[in-house]
Amino acid sequence: MSSKEGKIPVHVIAGVVGKWRETYRWIPIFGGFITFAMAFCAGANNISVPFSTVVGSGTLTLIQASVAAFLIYVPGTAFASNSSLDALLSDFLKEKQPNEGFLMWSSVAVLITATIWLAIATYLELPVSAQQSTQGALLGTMLVTEGIRYLPTWNKNANHNFNGGGLLWIFLEWTMAPLIACVGAFCFFKLLKLIVLRHENAEKRALLFLPICYGATTGLLCLFVVYQVIPLVVTTERWKTGLAVALATLSGVLLSLLVMLLLARRRIKSHGNSNASGENSSSSKLGLIESIDEENNVKSNSDEEKFEAALKNFMEMRVLETVYEEDERSWASPPITNEVPDPILSASPVGSGKATPFKHLLESTPNRLVRKRTFKKMQKTTSREKLSHFFNELKKSAFYPVIEYDRHTLVRHALAEKFDEIENFFGFPQLLASCLLAFIQSSIEIAAIASPYGAIFEIFYHRAKFSGGGQDAGPIKVTWLIRGIGGFAASIGFYVWGWKLTQCLGGKLTYMSNSRGLASQLCTVATMIMMTRLKLPVSSCHVFVGSLIGIGIADDPWNVNWKLFIKFLFGWVFTIVFCSVVACGIYSFTIFSPAYVVP
Repeated sequence: MSSKEGKIPVHVIAGVVGKWRETYRWIPIFGGFITFAMAFCAGANNISVPFSTVVGSGTLTLIQASVAAFLIYVPGTAFASNSSLDALLSDFLKEKQPNEGFLMWSSVAVLITATIWLAIATYLELPVSAQQSTQGALLGTMLVTEGIRYLPTWNKNANHNFNGGGLLWIFLEWTMAPLIACVGAFCFFKLLKLIVLRHENAEKRALLFLPICYGATTGLLCLFVVYQVIPLVVTTERWKTGLAVALATLSGVLLSLLVMLLLARRRIKSHGNSNASGENSSSSKLGLIESIDEENNVKSNSDEEKFEAALKNFMEMRVLETVYEEDERSWASPPITNEVPDPILSASPVGSGKATPFKHLLESTPNRLVRKRTFKKMQKTTSREKLSHFFNELKKSAFYPVIEYDRHTLVRHALAEKFDEIENFFGFPQLLASCLLAFIQSSIEIAAIASPYGAIFEIFYHRAKFSGGGQDAGPIKVTWLIRGIGGFAASIGFYVWGWKLTQCLGGKLTYMSNSRGLASQLCTVATMIMMTRLKLPVSSCHVFVGSLIGIGIADDPWNVNWKLFIKFLFGWVFTIVFCSVVACGIYSFTIFSPAYVVP
């Protein structure tokens, strides 16, 4: 089959293929499996963002976080997300394609590329954006059909009118939103330490500060629902929106204040009954002690400050010396005879000349899931025992996962400033802020994973709308069932594989506690809502990493794992490079391969 020019028109090849439905039915089926796989990998990578702080601080276990993910992401993606197709993908469908079959296959190439990269990034413990992976893959397919000169620098150029997805647009997603979150988290946690955590009456101040946190959480939730969820059903006016947000914030403050007052009153009564007898018997002694303390207060203040600074420097040096001694012991050959442990070494007084054991010094990590390494005697095992051991370990990792930190991470945890007396006050507010961030992420980012498959589904069943280049396609809807299945797959991915990013973001980047987690989650939510309202690019992964950096700097810049942060930055840049190149290779291999046999 040939022509005088030696070329065959595309419409002739499409006619030779046969009927549309029978020929291309495999693409929606194959695309459904790839969409499920992409949602699985995206859940393992992205859902770790809202739950890493609550797991890293020990408020929830991984099993409890997985149950919360199922309860939030499945209904959130199905009913609280926009059913319309992503704006960038909708504009992409109007680009020039050889025919509708290649247009469907280009979406499959996007899904395959994004799935591969999300799996690699999760394995390497890189928090990357699923939306940005899709954007990079779309740019790669555009290189095949249009060429490099057609790539948009911003939203528009002479050939395109994209609503996001340009190169500078993606660069802003890397820099602007994380920087805003970093500054906000730094200021918030600094004020929290100054006003509440470091104060003498920290418990009383925490009880007064928590209603403000509850009010801010309810206000942000109402703001997101009014601006993102309710407009999907009805239109609202601005004054009604402002009134609803104000009432939600005020009600959150008043209700939480009422509960806090009741709890404080009950606690004061219990303390008063237990301390009444002791106060009556020691009143004379306290008067004498107070008179002596008043005389020595002025002299001791400056001495105490100097002593605390010297003690802090001494403890830092002891931690480092202990690490070096443990390394030297691990390098040395094991002794032949069993030595009796020295009772002096087992104790841990600071003033003694002996080194404090490393495992006792680093027990200050807040996570109760940290596994303690033990050495077992090696024994010969049979194949049956090995198989049984494999399944037991698989069951433990699936149903009883644990968090493991390396030695350098534990050293940063030991050197971080701690407020153990009042951290429990911030556990439940942190959990509410994490659930709010999970709800926002489910309706904005996780639901958008199903957009390429929604395009495949629409093209397959309504081919005529895309025959003219997609100009008459109109708005494309993604059904709630497809979005809900995507949320379900993402929840499964977090349950099976989310522990890698959870331990990375929940403790490896910086020290995590309840108060730090609350500050980072609230700043992440506020930044995402603000950037969404300004119609600027935002990704929960990038914003959350920025907030963690701000928390770490507010605590101590040396408590931030800067090598890991630089690794994250390279991963964000490499997301666009990898997805563009791989999608370009997959799609070009398909579109330029021979579609017929030359006789």
